[in-house]
Amino acid sequence: MQNIINSMIEELQAMMSGHFVPYHKAAIMVAAVVALIFSLIFRHGIVFEGKVSVIDLDGSHYSTELISKINTSPYIAISEVIRSPVDPTVLVSHDRNIGVLYIPKGLEKSLKKGDNSINLGYFADYSNEAQNAKVIQTLHEIVPELGAEISVNRVATLGLGNEETEAVLSPMKLTSRSLFNPTSSSTISTSIYFVYFFSSLTYGLTTLMIIGRLKVTGVWQITLERGCLALMSRIIPYTFFYTSAITFITAIFVFFGQLKFDGNYFAYVPSLFMTGLAFGWLALLLSWTTQNPGQGAGKMVFLVPPGFICGGATMAVGFLPIWAYYLSYAFPLVWQYRFYRDFALKGQTLVDMLATYGAYIIYLTVIALVLKLLCERASKNIMFVKDMPLSGIH
Repeated sequence: MQNIINSMIEELQAMMSGHFVPYHKAAIMVAAVVALIFSLIFRHGIVFEGKVSVIDLDGSHYSTELISKINTSPYIAISEVIRSPVDPTVLVSHDRNIGVLYIPKGLEKSLKKGDNSINLGYFADYSNEAQNAKVIQTLHEIVPELGAEISVNRVATLGLGNEETEAVLSPMKLTSRSLFNPTSSSTISTSIYFVYFFSSLTYGLTTLMIIGRLKVTGVWQITLERGCLALMSRIIPYTFFYTSAITFITAIFVFFGQLKFDGNYFAYVPSLFMTGLAFGWLALLLSWTTQNPGQGAGKMVFLVPPGFICGGATMAVGFLPIWAYYLSYAFPLVWQYRFYRDFALKGQTLVDMLATYGAYIIYLTVIALVLKLLCERASKNIMFVKDMPLSGIH
């Protein structure tokens, strides 16, 4: 029994010594982050005011009225109305909308004539399966209800044929189509997202310990003397293996037909490498004041998990408050999930993604500038200590 007690005491002392992962702090920190911060961000579990684009080929008074009525739903926000044929893939790219409502030409004419039922179409972005559930349910409730309003004055008419009777009772119908992942394959969604998540966890833990290792091994001063670029370049070998590992696993999934990748993978690879740089440089920032590798590893809660939660891997991002949506781009995994959805699932080209790449470069530049400022300040402090006159020596 004494051996058991001694073992527990030793682990408790190691935990609080500052030389290893301070789990007693990390456990409380994780619970606090989830309970306090994300309870504000994730106010509810469904998408309110989900952005839906409308392709209105009818352009009639009734179609305009129909759009206005749909827009009154608390779950749907009509973001734009387009009067010409457009590929719905374009309208949902870059997380611009979560779906596209299609109104065919001749809607008002057919409703007034009452000889055929009209099918409205809805193209749902199922690259994230959680975000469209309430929207589709709402549309299936709203469309028949609006159709019933038209048929009330005609339903008493007798002597109609089967098709005409159906047109009277149900003048409008909604047919929905799931884009990008119609079979709800877990490999396309859950599995590949977890590949990115756990790869990033391992990578993050490794790079978070670099600063502490340099200080423990006595080469921190030499590193600073070499300059900021030399410090930042230490991340490149890790980034290379990070990119290679994910590419290898993706190739296996695609080769065996388990994963869909519609875009050009060579245009996508730079985003993986940039994410590796972003993780590594952020890890240097987070662990800047650490004195040993264990302290750096304890910063993991700030590096990878927030991006997994906010990046749309398993939960919809449409219900994030606007401030939380933009703040989420402080985490590299949010960028990477967006690149993956656009390149792999939506088949975007390099030209389509240039704007996103440009924003990502700006993000990396900001991190690099902050690192440079820290390096310069640390170098000045070291030089100041060197130049201090020795006193009190007898």
